[in-house]
Formats: sequence, structure tokens, C-alpha cells
Amino acid sequence: MVRKLLKIVSVLFIIAVIVMLTIYYALFVAVSHTGVRYETLASAKIPEAMNDVKIAYFTDLEYGFSIDEQRLRDIVDTINHNAPDVVIFGGDLFDDAAAASEEDRAIVIELFKNIDAPLGKFAVLGERDCASEETRTQISDLLGEADFEILNNRSLHIRNGTNSGIVLIGVEPLLGGTPDVTTATSQISDEEYNILVTHCPDLFAQDGIPYTSISLGIAGHSHGAQINLPLLGPYQSSEGAMQYPLGKYQINTMELQVSSGVGTTGVNARLFSSSEIVLYRLQHTE
Repeated sequence: MVRKLLKIVSVLFIIAVIVMLTIYYALFVAVSHTGVRYETLASAKIPEAMNDVKIAYFTDLEYGFSIDEQRLRDIVDTINHNAPDVVIFGGDLFDDAAAASEEDRAIVIELFKNIDAPLGKFAVLGERDCASEETRTQISDLLGEADFEILNNRSLHIRNGTNSGIVLIGVEPLLGGTPDVTTATSQISDEEYNILVTHCPDLFAQDGIPYTSISLGIAGHSHGAQINLPLLGPYQSSEGAMQYPLGKYQINTMELQVSSGVGTTGVNARLFSSSEIVLYRLQHTE
């Protein structure tokens, strides 16, 4: 009887240790490290001049909640270490832009300005960036000071020394913004490689998305729920990312990739939903 009781106590002790270590990892380890997810985009629509061009995408910084100056420096260092040619920020610069101090804003401007991308730095706005018209203006001005070009319902060509290139399309957030996919995609051609970036992934579930014309969709917003428990699933869901919360989706001929982002909000923890920067490498195929 005593031996059986000791076995039960031992099992319970092991379970308790595992739970404690998991909590510690989620609260103190996972949130302090941002990894890089490497992806290859291969297509005949990608011109040879764009072969091996690298695009770094990061989103949901939420500066002021879990991201402080040192963590942002680490993120910027990681981006620059990977030497991207293009950088795209996916929105939600501050966790609470209205509460951000002038010092916070100066730090973000300085560090974002230090991001090196010879073919351009671009951004779309998130719902927190559009919390009010004043906030929207402040965030837009801040990103502009940091040399980021904001794509609000418009497209542009990214070229690498020739007339041929790829097309980057930016659409305002489904929440808090005024998304206009029709205007944003009005100048694109099916013959080119078109990347559509927006903050909330459920925009891609709306009517009017020209799936056959878009080669890749990129979004964030959900933070990958931050905590995903095996068998139980995510501990929370986010409006604007209900249908496409995280990962890769094939929609018609278009691929959608939803990133878990770099920051956290609500609770500063991550479990089975890593903080990430995504590095895309373009590959021309015949």
C-alpha cells in the first residue's frame, strides 16, 4: 500500500514539475527570444533580376507591453543580421499608442530607422494604429520618420536594378481601417508576382479578393493566440483572425501565411506559438 502511494506521489510530483517548467518557459523564456522562420517563394512570375532577393516581415510589435528598448534592439539586430533587401512591418506598433511617451516614440523611430533594406522599407497599419484619427496620424508620421513607406490601399513595384520586379500591395486593416481591395489591386497584372499584405487575416475571407491574381497573402494580428495547448488548442481567439488564425492556407490559387508576430498583448506569455520574424527568399523558376 505504501509503495503504491509513493508511486502516485512520484507521478504527481513529476506532473507538477513539468507544469511548473512549462509555465516558467512560457513566461520567461519564450517571450524573450524572437526566432526567424525561413521561407522560399518560387515562381516563374518572379523575374530573374529578383532572384535571391530577401524580404523580412515582422508584425505586432506592441511596444510598451512586452517589447522594451532592449528587445526591440535585439529584433532589429536579428533583421539586419539576415541582410534583407526589403522589410515589411505588418502593423500594431504600440500596445497603447495613446500611452506611449515621447521617449518611447523616439526609441522606436531611432531603431526602426536603423533597419537596413536597400530596396525599401514598407508598412501597413494595424487596428491599434487606427485607434483614433490622432493615433493614426501619429503612427503614420512616426513610421515616415523611420523611412517606412505606408501602403494604404495601394500597390507599388519593387525592382532590383531593372524594369522588371514584383508588386507589393498594402490594404488597410479589417478592424479600425477602411480596407479597399478593389482600389489597392486596380493596377496589378496577373502576369506579375503580387504580394498582398494586410494586418487582419480574415480580410482574405471577404468578398472581392482577386485570389487568382494574388500570389501570396501575408497577415498577422492574432499573435498565434500566444498559447496553444496540445489537444486543447488556442486559449483565445481574435476578431479579425477567426477563420485564418495562424499558419499557411491555400485559398484558390493563392497562399496565405499568417504570422504569430514578435510581441505579446494581454498576457506576456507564449507557448507553442513562437515569436517570429519571417524571411522570404525569392526564387525565379522556368
